Amino acid sequence: MLYSQLFGKTVRNAPAEATLASHKLLHQAGYIRDLSAGRYSFLPLGQLVKEKIIKIIDQEMERIGSQRVSTPTLHPIELWEATNRDKAFGQGLMRIKDRRGSEFALGATAEGVMVDLVNKFNPSYKDLPIVIHQFSEKFRDELRARGGLVRVREFTMKDAYSFCATKESLEQVYEQMKQAYMRIAERLSIPVVMAQAISGAIGGKTCHEFFYLTSNGEDTIIRCGSCGYTANAEAAQFLRQDINSKEEEKPLAEVLAPNTVTAQQEAGFHKINLNQVLNCVIYKKASGEYIGALVLGDHQVNEAALAESVGISLDELTPATEQELKQLGTTRGYASPIGQVLQGKVRFFGDSALELAKNLVTGANREDVDLINANLGRDFSVEKIAPIAQAQNRDSCPECQKGVLKADRGIEFGHIFQLDHFYTRPLKGMFVDMDGQEKAMWNGSYGIGIGRAMACAVEASHDEKGIVWPKEITPFQVHLVSLGTDEKIKREASQLYDYLEEDGWQVLWDDREESAGVKFNDADLIGIPVRVVISQKSLEKGGFEFKERTANNNQFLTSQQLAKTLKKLYNN
Repeated sequence: MLYSQLFGKTVRNAPAEATLASHKLLHQAGYIRDLSAGRYSFLPLGQLVKEKIIKIIDQEMERIGSQRVSTPTLHPIELWEATNRDKAFGQGLMRIKDRRGSEFALGATAEGVMVDLVNKFNPSYKDLPIVIHQFSEKFRDELRARGGLVRVREFTMKDAYSFCATKESLEQVYEQMKQAYMRIAERLSIPVVMAQAISGAIGGKTCHEFFYLTSNGEDTIIRCGSCGYTANAEAAQFLRQDINSKEEEKPLAEVLAPNTVTAQQEAGFHKINLNQVLNCVIYKKASGEYIGALVLGDHQVNEAALAESVGISLDELTPATEQELKQLGTTRGYASPIGQVLQGKVRFFGDSALELAKNLVTGANREDVDLINANLGRDFSVEKIAPIAQAQNRDSCPECQKGVLKADRGIEFGHIFQLDHFYTRPLKGMFVDMDGQEKAMWNGSYGIGIGRAMACAVEASHDEKGIVWPKEITPFQVHLVSLGTDEKIKREASQLYDYLEEDGWQVLWDDREESAGVKFNDADLIGIPVRVVISQKSLEKGGFEFKERTANNNQFLTSQQLAKTLKKLYNN
């Protein structure tokens, strides 16, 4: 490819809103352009990388026996309604009606569609397991698209689905998927960690995410330094410590407590520890119903865990506003489950730690007034006790119970789910077992966003000059740079370009009449692993100047030596 003819060139300025290196560099190097918030066009360079990522994923899916299919983007809304996933996705699910009034969901994921597809073949136990995958456009109306390709509203996904006769068979496929995902990440040169996760709007109980750890990540990952326990913060648990569960309950009393809006202020005013403060945080569901989350003052509410406990998607839960709190009869920082003010207006959910604490300090639903010696069961009740507090640094590990938890940041690379019968029962995804009985298939779902994988690869491999592409997904294998206007240089560059392409190499030739500085800066920004320069200097030294993208030194090679060096480099 001649760079002079390439559609999409480098630019010096990154988008003003760009904070991630991948967002900045993919824009500057001419790989992507935004169409609207959360929607990107892939330019020729970006499309080449995208296709190579798809090829790698396709190979690894085929390696574990998955077969590639393709399904429509518009899904009959009935398939979503049958499992209540239309409600779980909430406003994130995009809908459309055709001229006949039929309603469709723009595919956000395809579990229901795939169950319907497999159903059409009336499988028996002899046909199972069935593992199928596709590469398709997905649409999600993200509230806040951000991070370039990391959080978008339209994207290409590899989504795979398994259908098995037994739970054991599903677990075997699930393990194969785990290993396939680790191989895919390795081939993309993305170091990932696997973490327990929460299934959210997809459904099911068991799921794992794969994260590239980076301080710029949008997700928090909790890890134990002793046993290796790893979980997304939304799913992470911690060992609740006994605060004072044996302490005698003291009489409930009101006290003046001016300007004690936060847990820290309450603890300081009452001269107690943070874990002796009862925080009451009010949320509002999309339906208009109010939810109260009760956690001890040394922890925040895990909103994803709260949403799961309530039985809704996280998108349906938002903190109540000051005005809404006033309408309920309470005020920020002094909300309380005690008394008649919020009774019947708010459904209360409490963290598991509440059962290990006595004589807590909380608000009184009146500004500047606190209640002391509040106790679960005697003074207030909750609809459900569940682990709804957010795990954090220095908490105790829930597994080994000895290690200390540490929080890291990361970007999600992939997500896998054991869905069990979540979709197959309501959608009648049945098979005939060897005993002649119809039974629901055991189902799994497995996703990787292609654009997000590209972003992770750039985040994992770049420097101050630009992108450093892994060899398997570089848009071209050789960046040929000719310097000067001498006809001999042009002729030698053209001959080398033809020679390399005939030998099977993918070459981008910068044939522009630009300075060496401009061409070298563009080469570094674009990030192809190998740069070959033809100049008066190189010809005087008998050949071509060869340099790897991250190397500090270069060497002069003949065309035959260059071909051998390239084969050695790329074969390794």
